[in-house]
Amino acid sequence: MAKKQLPSATVPAVPAPELHTEFANRLRDPFEVAYMGVLRTNDPLLLERGNGGVELYRDLRRDGKVFGGLQKRQLALIGKPWQVEPRAKNHAKATQDALKVTEILKGFSFDKLCSELLEALLAGHSIAEVVWGIRDGLVVPLRAPKRAQRRFVYVQDDENSPPRLQLLTREAMLKGVAVPERKFIAHRVNPEDDNPYGTGLGLQLFWPVFFKRKGIVAWNKLCDRFGSPTPHGKYPRNASHQEKSTLVAALRAMSNDGYLATPEGMEIALLESKLSGNVTTQQQLCEYMDEWIAEVLTGQEPARSGGGALAAASKERQDVRQDLTQADSDLLSETLNETLIAWICEFNGFEPCHVYRQIKEEDDTKALAETDKIIYDMGYELDEDTVRSKYGEGWRKRQAATPPALLTPAVGAVIPAVKDRPASFAEGSAPDPIAAVTDALERAAAPEWQRVVDDLQTIVGQAGGADGVRAAILKQYGALDTADLTRLLAAAFALAELKGMDTARAEAADA
Repeated sequence: MAKKQLPSATVPAVPAPELHTEFANRLRDPFEVAYMGVLRTNDPLLLERGNGGVELYRDLRRDGKVFGGLQKRQLALIGKPWQVEPRAKNHAKATQDALKVTEILKGFSFDKLCSELLEALLAGHSIAEVVWGIRDGLVVPLRAPKRAQRRFVYVQDDENSPPRLQLLTREAMLKGVAVPERKFIAHRVNPEDDNPYGTGLGLQLFWPVFFKRKGIVAWNKLCDRFGSPTPHGKYPRNASHQEKSTLVAALRAMSNDGYLATPEGMEIALLESKLSGNVTTQQQLCEYMDEWIAEVLTGQEPARSGGGALAAASKERQDVRQDLTQADSDLLSETLNETLIAWICEFNGFEPCHVYRQIKEEDDTKALAETDKIIYDMGYELDEDTVRSKYGEGWRKRQAATPPALLTPAVGAVIPAVKDRPASFAEGSAPDPIAAVTDALERAAAPEWQRVVDDLQTIVGQAGGADGVRAAILKQYGALDTADLTRLLAAAFALAELKGMDTARAEAADA
């Protein structure tokens, strides 16, 4: 009986993905107000107090604590070396193009550009304009001045296209005019809901700076009130206007800030606070706000809540600052690789490259080199790009000399005479087997190796012992391949042994 065939299970077809589209784009946001396509920031503080502009946050730089924290983050990044590498590994043209891009970036103020773009930390975004030029037949950036954020807006008309940067002019103060392609670099941080303006640390720094300023004003008034005595003059009740004016003039001469003039018998008293001891409320307020600012900018926890030993707390703060610097570097490198570096490669026909900064503690170069040597002995070697990334710029593969390998004389070969042989190796009238072997060792090399043989004789004659011979060989022929160097050392030791045997034979004959 034939078996009944079961129906085959049908696999549902996977729908193809929608390419290059955004479903939850900003134009479909019912809470977004985009008049004529002009986008606004979604920073609530800027919308509430700054009319949508970043000038409110620029004013925060006047505070010393804010400025110092921003300087720490900017200079910590600028102080680290940067590196350009090709995206394609083990590619000769890509490696050469990466070196050219490195030279191009060294030709203009690249670190200055990075520092200015990092001002996005406070305002949320920063913009720089690239001025292109021709140098040595290549299209290179000559300079990249930073531009004020208030001069630009972002406009989005198409749902599936990203917002585009436009420049406000006197003729187009609302929507602005389109900027040229490959011209402006815009760096942003913390873009909530992909807002092109980003969200800076000013959102967290505004209120501590605000309260700190209020506290400093109250603190100064307190110091002015109680830091120096207030002159108090009394005049008789029946004093004339002229007498009162004279007293007031005298009090004003004593103090420009404040004074009192009352008739005799009038009592003036100060209502003192019930607090005992020194009044430090304003000082504590200002210190608290400074700690708040430091924690926002550099991740530094307040000293009172750090806990642990002083060294451990200091190490933890250093690690936090290093992590912040690494994050700043990575985000900035992404912006530069998508804009400036990509444009340089496209204009000049280079292979794609990328720039980055390695933010880490200084490595022990000796330990790294020893590790690489061990790995090399295992049969692996580093390429040029990896060497430059680990040990910095200025390295290239050494052109090692490759002389022919040492030759061993064939059995029965006719050995020609060698001129100017040292007296200690002179042949006697009777054939000597040791001298014959010595002559064979000297004449085994090809003619181009005669200089090497002479050097070996000199080294053996001057070096004191096996260690001296080994050190002299490594110093003079350290660039040789490992196999050739091994054979050369073996030949030197053999020559030294034969020389010793020949000397012992001569001394025995003389005796």
